[in-house]
Amino acid sequence: MMHLILWTLYLGGVAINLHMFARIDLSRLDFLDGILIGQGYYVIVPLGVFLATGQAEVPDLHLVYRPYGDLATTGMLIGGMYLFPALRTAFGRVHPERPDRSDPRMVSTVVMLFIVTGAVSFMLTGLASGGHWQENVDGAFANPAFLPIKYAANVARNAVFAVLLYRVTRGEMTIGLALLAGLMLALIDLFTTFNRITAVYLLIMAMLLMKRMPVRLILVAAGSLVGLSAFSTVWPAFRGLATTQGYSAASFAEAWNTARRAQEMSSASLDASLNGVFESSNIVVLNWIVQHYGAVERPFLSFAMFARPVTLLLPGAVWPGRPENFGLSLGEGIAHMPSLALNSTLYGESFANFGWFWPLGLCAFVLLWHGVYRAIAPNARVVQTMGAFAAIAMWRFDASFVGCAALLTGALVCALWLIRVSRLKSVGHFYFLSAASVVSAGFLAGQIR
Repeated sequence: MMHLILWTLYLGGVAINLHMFARIDLSRLDFLDGILIGQGYYVIVPLGVFLATGQAEVPDLHLVYRPYGDLATTGMLIGGMYLFPALRTAFGRVHPERPDRSDPRMVSTVVMLFIVTGAVSFMLTGLASGGHWQENVDGAFANPAFLPIKYAANVARNAVFAVLLYRVTRGEMTIGLALLAGLMLALIDLFTTFNRITAVYLLIMAMLLMKRMPVRLILVAAGSLVGLSAFSTVWPAFRGLATTQGYSAASFAEAWNTARRAQEMSSASLDASLNGVFESSNIVVLNWIVQHYGAVERPFLSFAMFARPVTLLLPGAVWPGRPENFGLSLGEGIAHMPSLALNSTLYGESFANFGWFWPLGLCAFVLLWHGVYRAIAPNARVVQTMGAFAAIAMWRFDASFVGCAALLTGALVCALWLIRVSRLKSVGHFYFLSAASVVSAGFLAGQIR
């Protein structure tokens, strides 16, 4: 009986979310759309598999999630399938007749930021000289400049796919060219950070661009999922070996062959394949949170998820008791490894903060950052599209990511605006303000006072 009830509720939620996806206007994507898309990818798909198999586990962490036994977690996940469509309906989309006031330079600026921050972080890690990718990254944090650059690179690798999609919706780029550019950027990121997340952003962008091409969408989705699943079972071993003997094509080839042989000798589980594509282990970690938070030894965190994004760059010396990184606290609590960051979807942090009042806390949190992106540039569709992709990424990061993404997006908007109003003119290698810009700046200052 319980199986029937849960499947009925799940399939009803799937139908509602598919209806909401069909209504999404790609030219007017915003933060709330990104929340729906992210939930569809990171929660709805893996939950369906878990309901079919009856169990999911993360052997390395000794965690198990049984959807028909752990009803509190399953109820939360299915409840969210109804909650966010209702939130999207209650807070309507941008009026279609409002003109787009995006700064045309935002696209090239984000792409350049992606390239520059990626190149600088790659140099700071010293991977060009070889070593283990994770150990090199950990060592790079000894340099104070590395952390803000890494934050910027993490946001840029997300935003770059947003601006590519935006260009397609504007008719300034074909779908094929956007996919080719996205593939090149993903490969650059893949072999400089050895992180697979850009491949996921590329897949999501591709599926959105083919939303109105059902046959191509099904073929691309099926092919990508099969390919990513096979690739993900080999990737962990490959990236652990790829640069240990130096950063070279020969080293990559040897590492790939070794990883392939190891994969062929072992049988990859469904959980491992699913996790490689959808990071489904996040749901298993969520189940641990539901079971352990709220006890005397692990009290709820109150409003820490609201404070963490705005205190991200605040030095610990200024506020020693500031909220800690939630992912790292999970790594220490579950695996007793302070340097391990574990993700738990948006539900995990909201439950850890508010317990069974999580729907109120999470809705307030989502609407807050939806409003922040609206405040940054309400009629700039490229900015709202960047907000949508930031919302997608929130499902695999903790709350601090959205603060960093909004801060960097706002900084780019302000920088481009200042360049535009200052009317900088070049003379040789120097720049000076035009007389008109000085007058307009003085007038603006008078209006502000």
